[in-house]
Amino acid sequence: MSLLFGRSETRAMDPWFANGDDGPGVRAVSPERAVTLPYVFAALRHIVDYGSTLPIDCFRRKDESTRERITPPQLIRGLDDLGRPGSVSWLGQGFFGIAARGNAVGWVSDVDGNGLPTVVNWLRSSDWSFDETTRQWYAFGAPVPSSRIFHVPWIVPDGCTLGLSPLGLFIATIKAGLSAQDYSDIARGGGIPPSVLRNTAKTLSPKEAGVAKARAKAAFARGEPFVTGNDWEFEATAIPPNHAQFIETLKLTASQIAAIYGIDRTEIGGEAANSLTYTTEEHRLINRAANMTPYIERIEQAISRRLPSKQFVKLNIDAKIRADIKTRTDVIGEQLADGRLSLNEARALDDMPPVAGGDRHNMPAPVMQPITRAEETP
Repeated sequence: MSLLFGRSETRAMDPWFANGDDGPGVRAVSPERAVTLPYVFAALRHIVDYGSTLPIDCFRRKDESTRERITPPQLIRGLDDLGRPGSVSWLGQGFFGIAARGNAVGWVSDVDGNGLPTVVNWLRSSDWSFDETTRQWYAFGAPVPSSRIFHVPWIVPDGCTLGLSPLGLFIATIKAGLSAQDYSDIARGGGIPPSVLRNTAKTLSPKEAGVAKARAKAAFARGEPFVTGNDWEFEATAIPPNHAQFIETLKLTASQIAAIYGIDRTEIGGEAANSLTYTTEEHRLINRAANMTPYIERIEQAISRRLPSKQFVKLNIDAKIRADIKTRTDVIGEQLADGRLSLNEARALDDMPPVAGGDRHNMPAPVMQPITRAEETP
């Protein structure tokens, strides 16, 4: 079983969640199938929505400890041009590629005079592949140089180039959740039958029983009562206690999916862990930002590597962390007092216009040191 999405995707090999080519009615556990599990979809939605809506800030390093904000380079600025997807959609596709397949792969379709990319379009998984042996990239079935590929991997094993696929690695976990989700699907013909239709007048032949079952199944699937013949007895079947554990399976799957993606289980509908720790909204936002940092930094580094020397981007996580009004006011007041912010910089945080003379920074008063008399010197 391959754990990497290259020329072929990871497939499950049991009779139900098997390769769709194995016969009618069987299902493949692919990223497209896996996202139908609510907890997987919720995890991907959380990662994509959080990462893609962060503001993109662009900087240039002046020296080892100083940076200055700059006008976004064409690679970033062009995302919002007419006919382009927009920065939110573009970032979202990148985060989805990492979270769903372990690799976000883009095609560099345009470069500037220095050979640096100005337009990158994300590729579908079927449009690209990579040979780990020859280290050769393929796009649309043809070999291409790595300079034309924009690659953001997830967790990369030593000696490899492609990232591991989270959905490929944990097929067993996802299958358990999908099986529990499908438990009550009458149309699939599995699980405990939701009801029993019994003829009390005669013993049915296999053919007669098959016809009755097919008609009943069709009626039940439409949410309609089934009526036929006479001397029929209908019995609704309760799920036995030992089979009701599929509900617990769904809960367990939520915790496992959250652990796989490194996010809080409550973000995807799981139950919070029992704890006496009081968590404020600000703490929750800080925890969410910390969990998303590994994904965000991968995107940042991939973009920064394709920018001119000393230029880099940062996705502004601070924009997502909003303290309560009192705490926010106190913090900004302290930053004004010690000179870390000017008045206009503080006003800009609340989308307020600058004022005359507001660019001055306060200079903290020097700390007074006690004078030591000569005779006190040992």
